[in-house]
Amino acid sequence: MCGICGLVGLDNLEVITAMTASLVHRGPDDGGEFRDQEAGVALGHRRLSILDRSALGRQPMSSEDGQLHLTFNGEIYNYRVLREGLDPARHRFRSGTDTEVILRLYEERGKAAFPALDGMFAFALYDAREGRLHLVRDPLGIKPLYYAAMPGKLLFGSEIKCLLASGAYRAEVDWQSAHDFFSYLYEPSPRTIFAGIEQLLPGHSLEYDVRRREVVRIERFWDPWRGRRNTIDYGRSPVEWQREIRETLSGAVDRQRMGDVPVGAFLSGGIDSNILVGLMAEQSTTPVRTFTMRFDEPGLDYYDERHEARRIAARFGAEHHEISVDLSHPEEMLDLVEYFDQPFGNTTFYLTWLLSRQTRQEVTVALSGVGGDELFGGYPRYRAVQAMPWLRWIPPSLGKAGVGLLRPFRDHFGNRRLHRIRALLGGLDPDPAEQYLRWVYYLDEERKGQLLQPRGEGERLQRSSRVLAERLAEMPAEWRNGEAGNRFSWLDVETFLPDNLLTYTDRMSMAWGLEVRVPFLDQALVELAFAIPFSLKQNRRGSKWILRETFADLIPEENRRVPKKGFNLPLGVWMRTRFNRFFEARLPRAYVEREGIFQYDAIQRLREEHRRGLRDNGYELFALLIFDTWYRKYITGTDPRGGGDGSL
Repeated sequence: MCGICGLVGLDNLEVITAMTASLVHRGPDDGGEFRDQEAGVALGHRRLSILDRSALGRQPMSSEDGQLHLTFNGEIYNYRVLREGLDPARHRFRSGTDTEVILRLYEERGKAAFPALDGMFAFALYDAREGRLHLVRDPLGIKPLYYAAMPGKLLFGSEIKCLLASGAYRAEVDWQSAHDFFSYLYEPSPRTIFAGIEQLLPGHSLEYDVRRREVVRIERFWDPWRGRRNTIDYGRSPVEWQREIRETLSGAVDRQRMGDVPVGAFLSGGIDSNILVGLMAEQSTTPVRTFTMRFDEPGLDYYDERHEARRIAARFGAEHHEISVDLSHPEEMLDLVEYFDQPFGNTTFYLTWLLSRQTRQEVTVALSGVGGDELFGGYPRYRAVQAMPWLRWIPPSLGKAGVGLLRPFRDHFGNRRLHRIRALLGGLDPDPAEQYLRWVYYLDEERKGQLLQPRGEGERLQRSSRVLAERLAEMPAEWRNGEAGNRFSWLDVETFLPDNLLTYTDRMSMAWGLEVRVPFLDQALVELAFAIPFSLKQNRRGSKWILRETFADLIPEENRRVPKKGFNLPLGVWMRTRFNRFFEARLPRAYVEREGIFQYDAIQRLREEHRRGLRDNGYELFALLIFDTWYRKYITGTDPRGGGDGSL
């Protein structure tokens, strides 16, 4: 697991050194650079050694004839199978790495090699013979890859910071992305908050003509409807599904335990990480090392999963570690924008930061249950989407009237159930994308219009729901007209998962040089999950029913009755106390009006609603603080500190 970067067309290839150095946190073990002065190509690499930790695994790695050069971030789980399938008379391997397998496979198959790779990866492969550079990202978007294609130049890297370190890009705000951020609390791909910098979408490759200095094509090499299973199978019994789910996930865990370093697991009280730990224990001869967050502060029992996690750890004889959440210095949480290089508002990133910091002291690789909810119907919102055909006949005005009737009731900051009911009623809309945005995400167009200052005449902004609408429209007709549960689960796999959950998992773990693997996003399991009727995933017997039944023997009896909590911070509570001082210190009226981004009075209304408990605006308020922190650091170059300790 590593950091990669590179460039084409810059006069000074030496800047690759600065670009590579900006990624040292992703690969603390080693680094390397490659330059082709004549072609104007440079590649950089920072290495976190997992497989073949010797110097033979050093990157960028070149082919024996010196025509292919690869800088690679990730793990290829089927590399041994691929290696065995290569012509032994043609290839003589120098290392035991998956990196070298990619090079050899490309030598035999060219671009047809990309769909054969099973794993999490982002890489750049420079073919000097053909004068082509290929950027490739894994099917689910587990690993990141950003690029900026400018006239006669190309920059790329694992994080935006290495593009900025080149000095060849001048930072400018993409105001459409800023507009979208306040709905999603992340930047929807392929755009980023920086105008001209994009992220390669999951399962896509980009081909760049080095000689003509231009992007030739961007194409998708994997998606579920062109995979081995492209239709939902209603003819199989639950027992048959259970047998295949167990076999597939067990195989994924076994493959992802590979490596020449210690492996552990993130453990919450939920069933996804429970299942992974159980399978690891079945396959291991030594105790599994597990890591859990706990909340010691009084009144936060709703967020604390230590008791459920302890039961799981005891069930499998795990070597269990608990990490206490401490937010005595909330500015640290805001400062973590440095690892995202963009505004990012899902505060779970802070828990992952703390968890990764402690986990890295014990192991180099950790398995995580990310993806289980999206694939197996774990979110309450999937119940709502199944009712969409009937809900669309309810006039939006009637839904808003229902919200009005709930106005006297105060939001409970420890339980967002009432908040979800308000979102359900207030989000009724005949447009499925608009409705889903209001149900799942944060500020709609009306509320953003109150908060954000209008842009200039030449900057007409589009509705943020277009992101979801475009992805829904990409589905073939049989998927678009199929089960709503599976359809919107896949929408989350396309958007919410890579741009939100996998983004913070990658950045916060790699900040500490920890590799996190996600067995639920094994390609075969994803294809299998979308062939299963949604009624077997979420039904009257609960969410993730088929998964619970498949692994019932691994789940402690007491944990089966515990309602889903999620991996969250008590942001509503903390926004009234610990974070409050930052509004006066960082967003005073004079500053807000001078910058012309926000409406000052709208900020105060959000704060007042939150203070009085009329509406839980914790995430919206945090989005303001994190956006301003990013804006000062990357655009204006100011970074205020301090402020009093008052409360709202």
